[in-house]
Amino acid sequence: MREMTVSTASPFVPSLASLDGLVPHEGLLTPVELEDVARGLAARTDLWEPLVHDDATHRRYELVYEDDRMDAWILSWMPGQGTGFHDHYISGVGLCIARGCVREDLMVYGGEPQSRALQEGETQRGGPGYIHRVSHESGLPAASVHVYSPRLDWVGQYRLDEDGVMQREVRPGRNELTEQLVADGALQNVLERF
Repeated sequence: MREMTVSTASPFVPSLASLDGLVPHEGLLTPVELEDVARGLAARTDLWEPLVHDDATHRRYELVYEDDRMDAWILSWMPGQGTGFHDHYISGVGLCIARGCVREDLMVYGGEPQSRALQEGETQRGGPGYIHRVSHESGLPAASVHVYSPRLDWVGQYRLDEDGVMQREVRPGRNELTEQLVADGALQNVLERF
């Protein structure tokens, strides 16, 4: 029997070697602490502005920092770009809007999603299992800072199949999240490596 190995090497290279005192302590961070770190990063335009992309084809995300307990990202948003409903598996999240405006929707059982616009400077946080979707609202491009602890290695992507049944797909956390349906091949080439 052939032994399978999974590479844990990241194809992303962090832009920073440290977060210059923005992280309050060693160990995993709480959602409140993640929100504070995201707010601190968003206030440092010199750190994130060079990582913002004006790309109408794909939502772009750049790794700002990572270690074995957390990672931080800058996401660029253009019209029509969004994540679809997802959770962050075992990771907590803190986010801050650095430029423009994004819309966050929360899934409501049996009803329309709760929706709110997050404006520049506004923050949001959630613990493991927090389900939401995020999409561009205004700004060309809009930009947001997202910080996760533990590091965002896996996400759960929620989709309706062709019969209207909700499915949760486990996907690598470093892939672009989309509105794509299960029937459209969302897991193609993801699970072959296991």
